Amino acid sequence: MTMFMVETRLPIAPGTEFFSLIPAQRLKVAELMTRKKIVSYTLSADRSKLWIVMNGESEEEARRILAEQPMDKYFYYTFHELMFHEMAGAMFPSVSLN
Repeated sequence: MTMFMVETRLPIAPGTEFFSLIPAQRLKVAELMTRKKIVSYTLSADRSKLWIVMNGESEEEARRILAEQPMDKYFYYTFHELMFHEMAGAMFPSVSLN
């Protein structure tokens, strides 16, 4: 399995259709995260870029996965294959007192 950092440019002046897709987009991203296709999903403060770390067998498969998103037609992707991706929260399991 290959991991990719997908840099996504968002539209400069999106219309009302774009904003109407936000609830469906959030649901699809949550589903893809549950399926371990998307590892992380980060939006810049100025809402001009989105970074997605994801798993896929190839860039083509990663593109097919991203095409499932309701907002896909508004996104412009640049793919970067990763050697590894580490996250502080993923290094140690959380402790449960129950």
